[in-house]
Amino acid sequence: MNKFEKLQKNIDNKLLTIKYIGSRGEGVSNLTTEINYRVNNYTFFIPFTLPDEIVVVKPTLSNSEGVRADLVEIKSPSPKRIDPKCEHFFQCGGCLLQHWNLEDYISWKLEKISLPILKISPTTMMKEIKTSSIKSRRRAKFKAKKYKSNTIIGFNEYRSKFITKIEKCLIIESKLQRFIHDLEKPLHKLLGIGDEIDVHANLLDNGIDLLISGIDKIDYHKLNIFVDAISKSSVIRFHRKLKDNTNELLFTTDLSSLSNKSFSSITFPPPGGFLQATIEGENAILESVMQGLNENKKTKLICELFCGSGTITLPLLKKPYQIHAFELDKESLKSLDIAARKESFGNRVKTKVRDLKNFPLTSDELSKYDAIIVDPPRSGAKLQFLNIAKSNVSTIISISCNVNTFVRDAKILIESNYELKWVQPIDQFLFSAHVELVAIFQLK
Repeated sequence: MNKFEKLQKNIDNKLLTIKYIGSRGEGVSNLTTEINYRVNNYTFFIPFTLPDEIVVVKPTLSNSEGVRADLVEIKSPSPKRIDPKCEHFFQCGGCLLQHWNLEDYISWKLEKISLPILKISPTTMMKEIKTSSIKSRRRAKFKAKKYKSNTIIGFNEYRSKFITKIEKCLIIESKLQRFIHDLEKPLHKLLGIGDEIDVHANLLDNGIDLLISGIDKIDYHKLNIFVDAISKSSVIRFHRKLKDNTNELLFTTDLSSLSNKSFSSITFPPPGGFLQATIEGENAILESVMQGLNENKKTKLICELFCGSGTITLPLLKKPYQIHAFELDKESLKSLDIAARKESFGNRVKTKVRDLKNFPLTSDELSKYDAIIVDPPRSGAKLQFLNIAKSNVSTIISISCNVNTFVRDAKILIESNYELKWVQPIDQFLFSAHVELVAIFQLK
């Protein structure tokens, strides 16, 4: 949404009927009413509601897209409504859809991907969605704030900066849950009253990789006490993010590896580095990528764009492929190179730092490859796809966490003689509005 306008304080509650669940996981309704002294037909967005429910809501903010409103009362609940299993639901902003029965929730996620894709490619095969288990998320970014008597670690409330303390999360791994509980006392001794920080925690093979950001003024005596405390916990590595966006290493056991037993691979993520949210989600992506590559038996030389620290690269190197991997983040590429050398893959992978958003590989640079794997950020990679479309590379595999930018980019390939063969939807962000996909394109 764009810039919001606050509403008048005395605005009346509104009675609405929810029409459908929108792309952000909120209930959507329309009503002709007065908002900020202007009568119009407004679109309302209300979290924690379901289709066909009659609800009372309190409008809070508006912009050109519509009106945000808080749920006040459910006058007529949907028969599809269930009791959420997490005690923090409705307060924590991490989940939005625990109150929807599982069958309809999964159907909504599948439709979120299939409807826009089938509009541009009606013959594409949509595979059954693969969904991760509860308590399977192995990375999380928590908020922490020190008050006079205690320090709270948790997630922001929905549409709020207020932090909800998380006692029993339904989503994160149990080891992460225990860790944030054990972190409260050491953080309370480290922080000053009112300090608010970000706590990035990645669960690796041997423990927690911890990155803290937001601590600008530091008492090194207190910091040493904190490091001593966490060194006796499940933390295997600890960095502090500095103002210049670099990371200061404060503690390590040199055990910061992450294995994928299903594919017999190992990576070394950088501090706070990206890794797939769940191992089930990672495996679903890898299985789809490998299936796509296997459809062309002649594939030998692969170009991987936005490769990160090698989540896809390293398992692929178990096969007799040659891979050229491109990524902007130097630390991620460094981690990939370390893992490749450790696995004796060094002679079959070449890495290069490249700003693919502003300086995408040209069609001439791409034309030598048998296959291209592209895993861009949420904003997609329009300029890169324009060049891919001109390359005439036979197999294109696209991984995306944003169906809107995927459709925009996929349309470029479809209009350039590529066929979108099949799409694998993947849900590793349970009960949120996020859903991912792997798509296989073949040159006609």
